[in-house]
Amino acid sequence: MKLEGQLWFAHEGQNLAGQGRIELLQQIAQTGSISQAAKAAGMSYKTAWDAVDAMNKATGSPLVERSVGGKGGGGTRLTAQGAELVAAFQRYQQEHQTFLQRLSEDSSLQPYLQVMNRLRLRTSARNQLYARVVRLEAQDMNDRITLQLDGGQQLLALITHASTERLGLSQGAEVFALIKAPWVRIAQAHDSENRLEGTVVQAQHSGNSAELQVQLADGPLLVASLSQGQPLPKMGESISLWVEPEQIILCAV
Repeated sequence: MKLEGQLWFAHEGQNLAGQGRIELLQQIAQTGSISQAAKAAGMSYKTAWDAVDAMNKATGSPLVERSVGGKGGGGTRLTAQGAELVAAFQRYQQEHQTFLQRLSEDSSLQPYLQVMNRLRLRTSARNQLYARVVRLEAQDMNDRITLQLDGGQQLLALITHASTERLGLSQGAEVFALIKAPWVRIAQAHDSENRLEGTVVQAQHSGNSAELQVQLADGPLLVASLSQGQPLPKMGESISLWVEPEQIILCAV
């Protein structure tokens, strides 16, 4: 079984660069043109410049510079800082792949990898959060299941008592909480429970909607799909998310 993962650079709480942005910088270095680089990287001209601007702000120094006229005409090229960033990412990307390979070969992880692989194949939910049951409370035909995520934040799920019995849930049980991205929304003032605190690491428009990737404090990454018209938080912004307890699907490990 192959274990996969993504490498991202962050600086002072701001998302700096991942594979997509590094490929954009590489294309700029090769083509000397932001428009050609954007096309080769599969993004619009505006998206490309927005990405470069975000990286410049995160590092505090320009990674790309433009020249006008001159003997060879104008163009775009990487600064020394931009070239260093690309080289560093490539170096650590190799080390990251070596690390993932070692994990894949660790026999003690196989039972957990198999569980995650089965979940990935059988559900379209973007969010698959590992958690432990810390409290069960009977409520008529339903049970309130309090979960603790990696990092310590808690999440409340509401399922039927029959589901609790079928899953064999008890205090300390390990589960995966499956949550579709459209079910995650920005918390309002009246949402007193099921609030999850984190930092926006990616925010982008997609057609008539927008997608957020939020790194929970010391915990997992959570993906939220926002409807058209909702204000889009900024990268690095602290944010509170909320999920309806009835919309959390539990899967026992």
